[in-house]
Amino acid sequence: MDKNSILLYASDYEAIKDLSLEDKGMLFDAIFEYSSTGSVNELPPIVLLAFKFFRIHIDENNKKWNEIKAKRKEAGSKGGGAKAKQNVANVANAKSAKQNVANVAVNVNDNVNDNISLYRESMREGNFNSQSIKQQLLSDESWKESACMQSTLGVSFMSMFPEQIDKFIAYIVSIGEEQTISNLSDAKRRFTYWWQNHGRKEVQSENKQEYIIPD
Repeated sequence: MDKNSILLYASDYEAIKDLSLEDKGMLFDAIFEYSSTGSVNELPPIVLLAFKFFRIHIDENNKKWNEIKAKRKEAGSKGGGAKAKQNVANVANAKSAKQNVANVAVNVNDNVNDNISLYRESMREGNFNSQSIKQQLLSDESWKESACMQSTLGVSFMSMFPEQIDKFIAYIVSIGEEQTISNLSDAKRRFTYWWQNHGRKEVQSENKQEYIIPD
């Protein structure tokens, strides 16, 4: 990369303040390595998760930098040369758009298959299969990373997932709303709502509620 600067945000410290000094050192090194080369060596899971918070900002700033460079270069070109380059860019964008459509189709198919699988496992013979729901939520790494970022607890939330999913399922059972979760999207949406309105408050409270985890 030819960009000789890194823009960091003070607000990101909240997500990594509980890391050990050794982990922070590896994270610091990874940030500079990624900014210089565009890649990073293998990191421990907890450091890798923290690094992803910073990678988002680095990628966004690099994208803005490249857009500025492209505009300056375009402004400096004249006549047919500029038009030819624009035509090449248009073709590239068209190919990229087709690829994006294909990717969306694959993602839609994957989501549909996940939803059907969860529905069949959870609703077979009218039973609410809590273990199937938990297993599928825990196996979705992208969703867990997103939920971790939205939890306000930083990377420490990753280790809390199994227990919090158990409590979420116990809550759904306790209010008799098992049948409202008919697919994986329902489970993700209901978990997010439960965490924001119940789970987070319990974690932050000194008087924690006892749950009975269903079999």
